[in-house]
Amino acid sequence: MKNKIKFLSLIVFLIVFTIPAFSVDKAQNISREVAVIFNTLCAKCHEGQCSGRLSFDSGSEAASNHIRRYSDESDISQDEIKEFFTLLNYMKQECLLLMPDDGKWEVDNLSRFALPSHKSYFVPLDILKRGDYDLIIKTKEAVQFRIEVISNKFDAFLDKSVCPNTKEQLFNFRLDENTNSFLRIRSNKSVYITILEIKKK
Repeated sequence: MKNKIKFLSLIVFLIVFTIPAFSVDKAQNISREVAVIFNTLCAKCHEGQCSGRLSFDSGSEAASNHIRRYSDESDISQDEIKEFFTLLNYMKQECLLLMPDDGKWEVDNLSRFALPSHKSYFVPLDILKRGDYDLIIKTKEAVQFRIEVISNKFDAFLDKSVCPNTKEQLFNFRLDENTNSFLRIRSNKSVYITILEIKKK
């Protein structure tokens, strides 16, 4: 019995302490396109695994089919698959979401933060100050979608399924502290946003 306990302890030790050192610089080289795919289609399932005990620096070839199956209609290269693993490792070891610093969003450039199909968006809202906010979204068509305002630490400040009768929707959310925030939208149909406004009350 003691030998079995020692063996299990050794396995746990190896799992915990033999993870390759993670490079934040490596994570900063992620493309915006891959980060949008990961944060809209992958992070929701994997964020519960946030733990430094697990790492996925190997096995990207084995996961290629899995990644391509769940990455919408996006054409994923082998190099981009490696970026997915970098994002996954970052999330697991840092317990944070990552989005490359690639300029501010504007209504005219929102497609940069959307999947090619426009079924999902992941928009960096920057650091929002504590307080109450109104979020206004107007779409070309009345489409059902799920909307979230989340922090880079996975905290949800707004999480709502929308079955709109109109093209314009008003949402409210509150931040109790200054927070690095993101807007995530997911839908089974294409969502084309014509107005996106965030106003602090």
